[in-house]
Amino acid sequence: APAAATRLAYTSVEAVADLADAELSLGRAEAASARLTALLAEQPVHERAAALLMDALAAQGRQNEALARYEQTRQALADALGTDPGSALTERHLRLLRAADTVAKEQPGTLPAPLTSFVGRDDDLARIGTLLASGRLVTVLGPGGAGKTRLAVEAARRHRQEYRDGAWMIDLASLTEPAEVAAAVLAGTGLRGGAMFDARARAEGDELDVLGEQLGGREILLLVDNCEHLIDAVAHLVAALLSRCARLRVLATSREPLAIDGEALVPLGPLALPGPDDGVEQTRRAASVRLFAARAAAVRPGFDVDATTLPEVRRVVRGLDGLPLALELAAARLRTLSLPELAAGLARPAAEDRSRGPVDDRFRLLANGSRTAPPRHRTLRAVIAWSWDLLGEHERTVAERVSILPGGVTVASAAAVCAGTAVPADELPELLAGLIDRSLLRLAPDPGRYRMLETLREYGTDRLAGTGELGTVRDLAAGYAAELIARYDPQLRGPGQLTAMRVISAEYDNALAALRRRCETGDAPGAVALALSLTWYWQMFGRHNDAAYWLGEALAVPGGEPTPARDCAHAIHLVNRAGTGPGPTAGDRAQLRDLAGRLLAYPELPCPSGALAALTFALRQEEEAALAIIEPRVGGDDVWLSGLAHMFRAEVAENAGRLDEVRADVRAALACFRQAGDRWGRAGTLPMRAQLRQYDDDLDGALADLREARSLAGEFGSLSLGDEVFIDLRWIDLYLRRGDTDLAIATIGSARQRALGANSPETLVLVDAWEAALRVRLGDLDRARELLDGAERSLPGESPFPGDHARALAGGVRVSLCLAVRDLAAAEQALSTACAAALATRDLPILALVAVSAAALAEAHGRQHTAAVLLGAASRLRGAHDRTDRQVRELTRRGRAALGEDAFAAAYGKGWELDGKTAVAEVIGAPRCR
Repeated sequence: APAAATRLAYTSVEAVADLADAELSLGRAEAASARLTALLAEQPVHERAAALLMDALAAQGRQNEALARYEQTRQALADALGTDPGSALTERHLRLLRAADTVAKEQPGTLPAPLTSFVGRDDDLARIGTLLASGRLVTVLGPGGAGKTRLAVEAARRHRQEYRDGAWMIDLASLTEPAEVAAAVLAGTGLRGGAMFDARARAEGDELDVLGEQLGGREILLLVDNCEHLIDAVAHLVAALLSRCARLRVLATSREPLAIDGEALVPLGPLALPGPDDGVEQTRRAASVRLFAARAAAVRPGFDVDATTLPEVRRVVRGLDGLPLALELAAARLRTLSLPELAAGLARPAAEDRSRGPVDDRFRLLANGSRTAPPRHRTLRAVIAWSWDLLGEHERTVAERVSILPGGVTVASAAAVCAGTAVPADELPELLAGLIDRSLLRLAPDPGRYRMLETLREYGTDRLAGTGELGTVRDLAAGYAAELIARYDPQLRGPGQLTAMRVISAEYDNALAALRRRCETGDAPGAVALALSLTWYWQMFGRHNDAAYWLGEALAVPGGEPTPARDCAHAIHLVNRAGTGPGPTAGDRAQLRDLAGRLLAYPELPCPSGALAALTFALRQEEEAALAIIEPRVGGDDVWLSGLAHMFRAEVAENAGRLDEVRADVRAALACFRQAGDRWGRAGTLPMRAQLRQYDDDLDGALADLREARSLAGEFGSLSLGDEVFIDLRWIDLYLRRGDTDLAIATIGSARQRALGANSPETLVLVDAWEAALRVRLGDLDRARELLDGAERSLPGESPFPGDHARALAGGVRVSLCLAVRDLAAAEQALSTACAAALATRDLPILALVAVSAAALAEAHGRQHTAAVLLGAASRLRGAHDRTDRQVRELTRRGRAALGEDAFAAAYGKGWELDGKTAVAEVIGAPRCR
């Protein structure tokens, strides 16, 4: 007895610590602090509780109290046990001393770190802050080179702490297609374009729906940069998101307004100029002079505005109209020119613009010979032209050719587009560094990567067009991108997965430009090959709109003959198109049938396109065709493909309640993915093993699997809110099975917040149904009824996955509620509703839940034998005996007491021995379940 009491006391203490840990992970640091403080008052040497309390205090900004808690625990350990704190506690203490908050997350976001000081625009910054506080859409307007991006980034940086979920920059400069805008926002915010853990969810909804779901619950600032060339698509997307996402703010930059309701404009003029007769001090205070002087001092140390330099400085900044980009380009020339030479050069006529012939002066617009464009446009174009003229021959060639790359440039891509020129490959690193020195390239966040401002890219491509080289360079860029994607695509399925993901993400805009070039030049095989090389990347990141659009573009190129690759592309295109639109048409279904026949006839299918084609058929309930494609790959030589085949086959078997097959396939899939080094595959498979462990009474193992799945999945971008709720629901179920009521309640609260943010009534119904089930168990019947009534009102009449699943679950809980108040007639009606919804899902484990409800109703009618048979049928439908479900355990206990052990076992065995179809018929034939 003393030993049992000790174990019970230990379990109780650990449960409190577990609950505090869960509260802390949900951002409830204050509640965790109170709980842990009370625990440590009784258990002063409990190191885990002390460590968690230090975390909770630090998360609230109470570092001094966290340090004091360490000292209290250290003293308690010394006094009571004569020992020092363990490593976990000591490491926390050291991190706190180094002022590193290890619990509070860093402010999320993708704002670029400034490489130079921000000069001027104080009034504009203040106006943006005021407008963001009072409104939700602010657009910074101005011509190219006016400093829109720099101002917007600085404003976002200064206000990012006001947004719980951070400030995120979405650069649209590299996009060419309106259809790409939503995908760019998803990618730019680090969000996934679709669910990772359930293939059925991956087939539903377009990217606007996904964005609305992802951003709906977030307090976030989006900086949408360079909108002008896609203005209509951006305007429609921003308007839709603002209407769906109440806590979203948008800061845009554009050369023209978005022209939607609620937009506030911040037009940018030139930086303030010094007067023609201003003295040194007045001139120094002018914003244009401050910017020029700061950039000049960076390349010519000691540069200052004084009585000697004053005349030339005034001439330069006034001659350049105070335009920021022109000032920066001019200042960069001071690396090789004196200030008088710079001022004279800006005033002197140019000898020649090599792409268009002689020009009259530096301040005329060189494009199209137009002299009616705004003066600032003429000024900027002239300064860019002059900067170009001052480059060496090799520098100029590199600058022009890398301007064709919308997604940025590396040494390797520069070498590719400079092929066939006189530029030595080994000089490219130095030449690129020289372009950075001259402000024609800028460092990108990724190491070894550079970007060219859009205004400079336009000029570079104009020069290529003028010399007739544009098409040739585009072909070189397309060839490089296609080869790079083909090389890294297989690595997405192995130990180099994370590196390959980063490389393809960095080169993604260049890859799409290459795909566009393949389509424009009529290269049907090349377009399809490049699109197929991107299909697994699209699949991993849920970029179904991109897949639908670009596969459609590639397949529309005339001249493509039927091949295994082309037919796989057709199948994948159809499922992605259906997933982003109203659903498959009769024509789509006919095409799928024809494709299935051709794909099955091919002796070999490309990897992974063949597997994705199988997924296409599985998602459209063409199970026979899907399995016919999958089966030959299960035992093949390709370890990764074998793992994927096992995973797909397990998903099909799970829905059919064939859990013995699921066990074998899940075990094999995990082994294959581990051998291949594929973390994505493991993340997708672990939730299935968690389900199996749950049935086998290994609840700790199930929790460990779900934690590992979430951790692995997070390496591929932020989980969608749907994925987060998916994991939450699994944890809620496991906590209830373990009897951890407080943890279940805390997780339900978190899941509800996410479901509300996801703007998905079906998902919210699932959460409410789980809480209602818990409330029925706790005897809080009024709250359970309130939850179910609200859920049934909010669920749309006709909704796809997970609508019918939600109806079935809510109906089963309604049965339990009616039985709790002895309203058997209402219970029969609820069971009928639940049964119809479960049948519509075509998901046998869902029908198994309804079978348990039918067993409870049969018991209430006094039909104990029928109840036992239905419990056995429920196990047959799910494919396993459920040893940890509380309702099943209670019904089993009471059935054995009423019938006796042998009679109950015989009745249960009768249900268990049924085949699947007969088990379904048994449930449908249950009392009033028609």
